Amino acid sequence: MTERALVLKTFGKIATVQIEKKPECDGCKICAFKQGKSRVKVKALNTAGARPGDAVLVRAEKDNRLLASFLAYVPPVLCAAAGVLVGTLALSSELWAALLCIAGIAVGFVAVWLADRLVSKTKGFGMEVVEIIQDTERKEEKEDGEGI
Repeated sequence: MTERALVLKTFGKIATVQIEKKPECDGCKICAFKQGKSRVKVKALNTAGARPGDAVLVRAEKDNRLLASFLAYVPPVLCAAAGVLVGTLALSSELWAALLCIAGIAVGFVAVWLADRLVSKTKGFGMEVVEIIQDTERKEEKEDGEGI
C-alpha cells in the first residue's frame, strides 16, 4: 500500500507523517484509523530525506498482524511454562511453580515490550517514506527568486 502523506516532524531517520483517510482505508486497518477520525499520525522510516512540511509517498509493509500476535503471546507463555517446570521439577513445590509461572509471564511480557521498543525505533513501525512529492525547501526558494 502506498499513500500520500504530510511530514509533520523528523527525528534522525524517523519521520512522523499524517495520512488522510480514504474510503479504501476502511477494509485495510494497517494505519489504525480510530473510529470517527479522518487522519492518523504514524512514524515512518525516512529513507527519502523528507523534511517537515514535505508532501511524500509512504509505503506500508504487508499486514503482519498474525506474526505480531504470535510474537506477543508466545514468549510470555514459554517463560510461564519454564517457570512451572523449574518450580515443579527443581523445587518440588506447587507454590513455587505458581509463583515462577507468574514471574515467567511478567518476564515474557517485559521482553516483548523491550523488543517492540527496539524494533519500532529502528524500523519505523513498518512504514517507509519512499518519495518526496513536494519539497518545501525548493518551493520556498522558487518563491524567493533564488531558484531561478
